[in-house]
Amino acid sequence: MPHNLDLGPEAAGNSNLAALKELDRPMAKLVAGEDIVSGVFMAFDPEAPTKAEVQSKPGKLISAKFKVDGTARWLGLHIKLGNMDLSKSMIFGIACRSQAPRSTTFRPCLRSGGPNGFKDTFFKKVAIAYSEESLHLDALQIDQNADLMAPADWRELILFIRPETGSLELNDLRLFTV
Repeated sequence: MPHNLDLGPEAAGNSNLAALKELDRPMAKLVAGEDIVSGVFMAFDPEAPTKAEVQSKPGKLISAKFKVDGTARWLGLHIKLGNMDLSKSMIFGIACRSQAPRSTTFRPCLRSGGPNGFKDTFFKKVAIAYSEESLHLDALQIDQNADLMAPADWRELILFIRPETGSLELNDLRLFTV
């Protein structure tokens, strides 16, 4: 009988998030592309000077403060997922608990990459963080997205945060496939 342990294609991403949830990092400057933990980093539009400070406490993911000078096109939190094979899955989903002192939004996206670049598949719902903690659930139907059915050299979950001065707390984030 073959092994009966199936961690699912989302295991690498959830492992990176679990490492972040154990991190004890005081509020400190974060440079674009710098790993917060292995496999989790932030990217900023290079044409709009952006400063970020990030804190992580055990049991939570991150608290982040951003100062964006000018008009930025993007500000993203990237979670590496490896070459996650979704071809045998029906859905890929996220469950995220967030909070912000001033209401703000972020757009979850699954990025699939290979030698010819990458393709972004955005989730249908925009997540909203309020002053009180809120829960965001969304899923992508794999068979309705050819880019997700096809193999990819690598995948990332990206939370595209509003590219403006502000702050956001991500208290928890879980990935799942069915």
